[in-house]
Amino acid sequence: MLVFNCTKAAAEFFSVTRKGEVLSCLEAAPIKTMAESVAAPVFPLDVEPQEHDGTQWHWVVHCVTVKRKKYLLVMDYVSRYCLIFLATKKGDEIDFLNMFEKMMVSNFMFLANKKGVDSVEADLALARYHDKFITCAFHPRGDRSVQGHLNEVAWHLEQQCYEDGMLVMPNEFIDFSVFMGKFPRNAKGRSSHFFANDVFIDSWLHDLDIEDGPVDTTNLVYLSDYRK
Repeated sequence: MLVFNCTKAAAEFFSVTRKGEVLSCLEAAPIKTMAESVAAPVFPLDVEPQEHDGTQWHWVVHCVTVKRKKYLLVMDYVSRYCLIFLATKKGDEIDFLNMFEKMMVSNFMFLANKKGVDSVEADLALARYHDKFITCAFHPRGDRSVQGHLNEVAWHLEQQCYEDGMLVMPNEFIDFSVFMGKFPRNAKGRSSHFFANDVFIDSWLHDLDIEDGPVDTTNLVYLSDYRK
């Protein structure tokens, strides 16, 4: 299950007012902190945990405005890898999810190719992802440590836009995410500094373990199709 924890700015982005009524996909988080949710996942009543191997993948969503353009920063809670893309339609979580998944898969493919990951292993990791993460939840919830890293990304994004031009193309967003993933980071509970690029790709290859059991390959995405 994908869990999107939204900062105040992101919560406003996901909210729209129609006929005087505020509409939003956000629901109160079942647990106060993300750390507690990662340690002991709590699923909505209408979600069967066994269908998701009891797994939740937590992301933090933030929204910033640079030169009148809105950008969404979506950071993986564990690896601190940050996906960046232009804001989708306000209040439309489906549009957001489509763009999020497109960018996440593209970033994974880029890093896997750069690291020399065997294409079969990468394809199976993608299939495992599609097999395990079939639902999601949006919560108004932040994390001080992640916010600090998001602020750093936002600062570099602003510098990039003002000094070298706005980011608008998919390959530009991937390059920027990989650039930000090269900065050494630290976080509570970590014994040493780490690099987001390394932890993100390792999460795909190890947390989405291809030895978990049979994989539903009906949604298999072949990396070779994207490298032509």
